[in-house]
Amino acid sequence: MKIKRNEPFRYTFKVPITGEFYLVKDGRRTPTGLMQIHNISPSGIAITTPLKLPLQKSTKIIVEFSLLANTEPLKIEGQLLHEKWIGTDHLYGLHLHTTKQDQDSIIRLVKQIAKNER
Repeated sequence: MKIKRNEPFRYTFKVPITGEFYLVKDGRRTPTGLMQIHNISPSGIAITTPLKLPLQKSTKIIVEFSLLANTEPLKIEGQLLHEKWIGTDHLYGLHLHTTKQDQDSIIRLVKQIAKNER
């Protein structure tokens, strides 16, 4: 499946970032699950989880994660776009419904991570 990405950048982490997520469908929320974030852009992320998630447009995913230690976690709603098997885990591509403030925070934090890795 070819994914069209119209974004200024996508940053791949050397070590995946751990976060949490839950799904919402028809006003009902699932229990929280764990995820690993492998890459991020201002409006999307790629995550892995051992859980099988439904790829339905009516299902929202809420992700919560901190890109840097001791920073306020970002909590963003999104939509699952695609799925791929990676070993025993599922790799999901998510489109995040980010605000301008969320996008600015992601860009600022990714710049800080890249600077710290040098």
